[in-house]
Amino acid sequence: MYKKIRTITEFLFFRAPRIQKNKLKQHFQNKTILITGASFGIGEACARLLSNTQCTLVLIARSTDKLIQLKSELESYSCHIEIICADLYQSDAAEDIFQSLKARNIQIDVLVHNAGKSIQRSVWDSLDRPQDINRTIAINYINPAQLTRLLLADLKHKQGQIIVVSTINAKLFAPPFWSTYQASKTAMQQWILAIQPELAVHEVHASLVYLPLVRTRMILPTKQYQQMPAMQAKDAAQAILTCLIYRKRQWQPWWLGLAQIGSILLITPIYYFYKHLLKRKL
Repeated sequence: MYKKIRTITEFLFFRAPRIQKNKLKQHFQNKTILITGASFGIGEACARLLSNTQCTLVLIARSTDKLIQLKSELESYSCHIEIICADLYQSDAAEDIFQSLKARNIQIDVLVHNAGKSIQRSVWDSLDRPQDINRTIAINYINPAQLTRLLLADLKHKQGQIIVVSTINAKLFAPPFWSTYQASKTAMQQWILAIQPELAVHEVHASLVYLPLVRTRMILPTKQYQQMPAMQAKDAAQAILTCLIYRKRQWQPWWLGLAQIGSILLITPIYYFYKHLLKRKL
């Protein structure tokens, strides 16, 4: 019974628009698309959806073996694959990626910031863990912003596109235990929103995709997410590519606007609810 309810819930609240194959080919034909976090989950799903298009996919991830495997598999289709192994937790990762692109004479048409880190931990449990903040900010904000900055000249020349995979949490009440994740995602959101008009003047289009819970490896450490309704990685990839094809400034689930209103109207009750709940756990 529970599985049936979860299936119905996912159908109603966690679906994304479907893309026609001819739309994919028409928009991405002969373009070079860079995808971070490409070895698993949403990034891999994006690469697979684009594999039947005559484009160049530049796949970025830490997992060298998986990148090689994915390249071998997808190049049997229409696309050409370039792989770059990079650890976006490191502060100099964006510069390393940029230099690798220049060495290969690769110019980017579409930049997909998909790599990310999710972390659920009380601030009291992070007193001796500076890496919680440093690593999360590096992968969710600093390196995406730096890589965007480095590639802007190419993107301006090619009237390119930038898309940031964000979270619905960036538009809702900040819950306890998610402070570092929430801050890093909100930082990248605000950075993109601020530069959108500046980029648009030069025909560079930037978008934000606000995703709900997605069933990927990222949610595995959070046990309560295992049985909750969630979007499938392929649906998340459909949302990303739809946003690119139709040059939307953002994509979000249909119900997020209602959730935002509720989050604003109920901000005080939500605060006291969390406070009461946390006091009971002490």
